[in-house]
Order: sequence, then C-alpha cells, then structure tokens
Amino acid sequence: MLFLDRELPHCGGRSVRELLVVAGGLWIIASDLARPGPPDVGNLLVYVGATLLLALRFFAARAAAVGACIGAIVQQWPHLRLGEWDAETLAVVPVVGIALLASSDLVDRYERAPSRLRWLPNPWAGFTAAETRSLRWAAYAAGALSGLLDHTLQLVRWHTDLVHAPTPWWPRVAMVALMLALALLCLGRAVGALLVWVTAVTVAALAAPLAWRAEAVLRGTAPAASADFIYVHAAHYLLPVLLLATAAALITTPAVLRLLRRTVLA
Repeated sequence: MLFLDRELPHCGGRSVRELLVVAGGLWIIASDLARPGPPDVGNLLVYVGATLLLALRFFAARAAAVGACIGAIVQQWPHLRLGEWDAETLAVVPVVGIALLASSDLVDRYERAPSRLRWLPNPWAGFTAAETRSLRWAAYAAGALSGLLDHTLQLVRWHTDLVHAPTPWWPRVAMVALMLALALLCLGRAVGALLVWVTAVTVAALAAPLAWRAEAVLRGTAPAASADFIYVHAAHYLLPVLLLATAAALITTPAVLRLLRRTVLA
C-alpha cells in the first residue's frame, strides 16, 4: 500500500500514513473521554503522550506508539482468560494501529531522521538497524510489562482498601524502574535495556509464587486460601505478569550481554 506513504501537499511533508496514525490517536483519546465514568488516567496519559509525540515527529514517537499498542493488547490477556471475548478484549484497534505503524517509511521519518529539537539530537540515527531494533524491543517489553503491572495494582489496591490491608510495594517500584528504563532507551542509552532486564527478572521472581497460588484460586482448589489472598481480585493477572516478565528478560538478554561485553573489553 504505497499510497499510504505518499506525502500530501500543504501538510508539512506528512504522508497519508502519518496523518492516519495521528488521527487514530486523537480518536482513541476522544473515545476514552466519551466513555461513561471517570477515564483511566494512566491509559489516557499514554494515549495523549504517544499522539503528541507523533504529531511533533519526535524521533522515538513511532516506537512509543507501537509500545502503547502492544501494552493495550497485553492488558487484555487476563480478560480473555475469563472468557470475555469482544472487540475490546481482542484488541482490534491496537492491532490495526500496529499494522499502520509497522512501516519502513515511518522508521525513516522518525528513528532515522534528524531530531527537530536542537537541544536533543537523535541518537538512534547513528545506530545500526540491529541496534535500533534491540532498543525498540526493550522499550516494547518495558512498556507492556509496566502497563500490565498498573492494571494488576489497581485491582489489588481496590481489594486492600476494602479489607484495610497494606498495598504491596513491588508493582509500583517496578513500574517506576521501567519508566526510567524507557526514558533511557529513548535517549539511546543501552543501560536502559539492563534496567529492563533486572526489573523483569525481579518481577518474575516475585510473581512466580503468587501466580502459583492465584491459579489454584482460579481453579477453585484453594477456596480457603483466597480469603487472606490480597491478590484474589487480580488472580487472573498474575500468570500473564509472570509470562510477560519472563519474555521481557529473554528479549533484553542479548542487548545486556553485548553491553556487559563492551564494558569488560573497554
């Protein structure tokens, strides 16, 4: 579909694909605001941020938008486990978004293009295709895991507020570490991949025993244990958290090994 990459006149050199992506982001924001009840502030900020960065042609904007789409898909996994099959849980919109964003033309317009901010040069432009791909996938893993942890924590906090129990600290700390890693990756710092790896391994280690107990609760084989299990309302989230954390660690392992190799040889 080469016509999507055609630049339109009087649109600042933007292609049809670019305009569709920005318009799609605006539509998602409007749809989220139009829903009954208060919007999910975390998700809304991600949508607004990704759309704004795309409109400004920030060099990491395309990768950030793909990461937001992957995060939206991952956040629906737990609902599919409960048999909730509809357009939202099947993540139809994020899948279409990734299809639009997966374009070599957009890679050239964003990751490979000079930065439009004089005070913030584009470090990605000087990397090889393999190095850029490694940074992107580390960012995708960090964003997806952070989003899933956020939804998990929301359900856990709702339960702990009801029973006046302390809310676990580790999901929030992991989310902060992943956000810092994302910022480092956007700045072209390979150490961000190391931070993703360390955080993912830690989350996997903490989530593994919880996921084992949560699966027993979901199967109904541990009904007595569910009474004092503060993750009872987020039980369907814990196995996806464990699997995603494991995947994030595996995805970032090659980049971490290269970083450590360069550090040792330096």
